[in-house]
Amino acid sequence: MYRKGRGFAVILLCALALCGCYKKVNIREVIGTDRMKVEPYRATYVIDHNDCGQITTYASYVFVATVTDYERTFYRNNYPDQPVTVYRLRVKENIKGSLRKDTDVILEKAGGLRLGTDRFLISEGDILPEPGKTYLFSAVILDGELYCPMPNMVIPVENPEDIDGDTDVITFRELCKDPAPEVPNGNQYKSKYDSGEEQ
Repeated sequence: MYRKGRGFAVILLCALALCGCYKKVNIREVIGTDRMKVEPYRATYVIDHNDCGQITTYASYVFVATVTDYERTFYRNNYPDQPVTVYRLRVKENIKGSLRKDTDVILEKAGGLRLGTDRFLISEGDILPEPGKTYLFSAVILDGELYCPMPNMVIPVENPEDIDGDTDVITFRELCKDPAPEVPNGNQYKSKYDSGEEQ
């Protein structure tokens, strides 16, 4: 009996030691810094994510917003390798579609902290937005939520005080006027944050 108890204690101590092998990550403080350990992964998508014309057509909403806060991370289908990072945003300008500007909106971004580790899983060429910074977002609607599943759906705005001078914003405004052929148009899907105003 003594040996069984001792063996159990050894196993328990080993398990606790393994659990303590990584530091708990404060996501708000780590995103976008040199301390962010990234594991890139390759994925295929329904459109060419390198073609911004396809992105703006496929998206339900294209807008400029400031990330006001990191909200949480969840794991799609409860898989530790499918993290989704959730943010609060404040919309500054609507380019396609019309989201409310008088309140924060919630956006889900594919990628994030891998469950039980200190590493972030992010698609090759993609980024995770940083709280306090401004971005050009192209979002689809998934399960009723604003969602950015692929690279080039989140692009940093270099000078938030001069949105009109940002090259990417200018390009996306033009692309939204002329939808890409043979790409499903996201216009038919509405967000719960839609203002109802016509663009």
